[in-house]
Amino acid sequence: MRIFFSMQHFGSFLMYEPVIRELAARGHQLHLAVSRAESLGWERTLDRVLAEHPQITWSWLSPSPATSAFWFELAKTIRLWADYLRYFEPHYASTPKLRARAEERVPPRLIRISQRRVFHSPENRQRLLSALRVIERVLPTVREIREQLREHKPDVVVITPLVYLGSWQFEVLRAALAEGLRTVFAVGSWDHLSSKALIRDLPQRVFVWNDTQKEEATRLHRVPADRVVVTGAQCYDQWFGRVPARTREEFCRHVGLPVDRPFILYVCSALFWGSPVEAEFVRRWVQSLRASTSSELRNAAILVRPHPARMDEWRTIDLSSFGHTTVYGSNPMDAESKEDYFESLFYSSAVVGLNTSAFLEGAIVGRSLHTILTPEFAENQQGTLHFHYLLNVGGGVLQTSRTFDEHHAQLDASLRNPEQRRQITEQFVREFIRPQGLDVSATALFCDAVGRLSDLPVPAPERTPFRLVLLRWLTYPVFLMLRRLYGTELFRDDWHRSDREHQLRLEAREHERQARKRVAEATKRERKRRRAEKAAARRAAVQTAQAARKRHQLDREQRVQAKSREKATRVRRRERAAIRARLKQGAKTWLSRFGVGRQGQAT
Repeated sequence: MRIFFSMQHFGSFLMYEPVIRELAARGHQLHLAVSRAESLGWERTLDRVLAEHPQITWSWLSPSPATSAFWFELAKTIRLWADYLRYFEPHYASTPKLRARAEERVPPRLIRISQRRVFHSPENRQRLLSALRVIERVLPTVREIREQLREHKPDVVVITPLVYLGSWQFEVLRAALAEGLRTVFAVGSWDHLSSKALIRDLPQRVFVWNDTQKEEATRLHRVPADRVVVTGAQCYDQWFGRVPARTREEFCRHVGLPVDRPFILYVCSALFWGSPVEAEFVRRWVQSLRASTSSELRNAAILVRPHPARMDEWRTIDLSSFGHTTVYGSNPMDAESKEDYFESLFYSSAVVGLNTSAFLEGAIVGRSLHTILTPEFAENQQGTLHFHYLLNVGGGVLQTSRTFDEHHAQLDASLRNPEQRRQITEQFVREFIRPQGLDVSATALFCDAVGRLSDLPVPAPERTPFRLVLLRWLTYPVFLMLRRLYGTELFRDDWHRSDREHQLRLEAREHERQARKRVAEATKRERKRRRAEKAAARRAAVQTAQAARKRHQLDREQRVQAKSREKATRVRRRERAAIRARLKQGAKTWLSRFGVGRQGQAT
């Protein structure tokens, strides 16, 4: 099969590298269409995949501002507005940060319209959403995307993550449906269906991890249940059945922890923009452990893994004064960093964090999971829907507390009996990560499901109804006039928006992005330096060992030679003694023959 794999950015390899490799190994032809780069280093993963699988190709794919700016700008604004209205639904009443995040991306004029009293009614909001949907269907598809689809002539178009707010990938889905192609929306992460954008056009199949996500797809996005396929979380297959490459002692020495005591792993989170600095919270958390009434916690070692996208906040945090505490870890994107990440989970006695997907990986290796519900991070915890999966699915895998004392008691119990919650952890993994069976690879199920799409009939190209085409050209002058009157405040476009507040936000985000890039580059240089030092140390060790072996060999040869000389000397001595004995005996015999001995005796 020819598979067109649309990805938002290179970070999608974090989720789909195993799937891409498996599909290529099964003989499928893949083309990866990527919208933008990212700063965490996943381009190197793509390079390795391309080098190992020549049947995989890739290209950039995103709408061109030169040819599609007006329609795409309008479509994005409509979608962002509709997604903002989504968060007025009752099931989002406890998640104000999700609405605030969506609001940041909507023009202020549209926000004021949304907040009018008339739209407080669910029925009126639904009418507005229906009107926005009609306008969205009126807009034409993006020509560049359709041209690339025609060029590659795929049998299947797979799109992930699709549901980012303001994502251009909705245009990929619209173009694929317009071309009459089989389509798949692959859910990229555990929070995508509950906290991102709405699915507009329906793909033929939606691949989800578990029944929880299937329920989200049908209830929140109104996807028919027969289009939803449960495959499991393929991105976590790499941790099942894995064994450490190093012993616990070797790992602890590698990261700078003592080997004679258990260690607690703290995994940092990708928090909402503007959240408090987690590094400061971690410092208070470590300080509380060192002041705990539990001797186990006071003396336990602590390993902190910063989030790769939030490295800057650790520059001013020093935990060395607390003793037996190390800040270590990088983005797990190659064999070495993945091994570090796995062993940090595997050898830990407990895992602590706020709200992170590392909890899922900690559950896979059977570790007890802990968090503290603090008011400062409430929006990142109780204020999200996916956090509650950790509390409810499989009986609840995450132990929560509201005070440090309560948290210490839970941690102390985990250190004293690490196996006490293994059964609960296994049940969560069975329901949330591998619902088809703990021994069944989600990657294989995903690829099987992709392969079965060839059995489906090729869908007919979706045509825009004539009335909508007519409406498009009737409304075009209106939209153009509004744009000229109000500028891009009405039609949201990040690279044209002119209001000062938004420009400041953009500048701050760009500064943060550049800072992350600098940190990533510094981390890369540091890793390169460490690898060079390790390589030099290995070479020195090899040279030392070789020199020792040579000295040992030389000593052995000298000992052998000395023994040979001693043996030759002994042999010569014995030979000389034997000669002397024979001469002496011969002399006696000669003298006795002539009577010399008897005469001497007579005399």
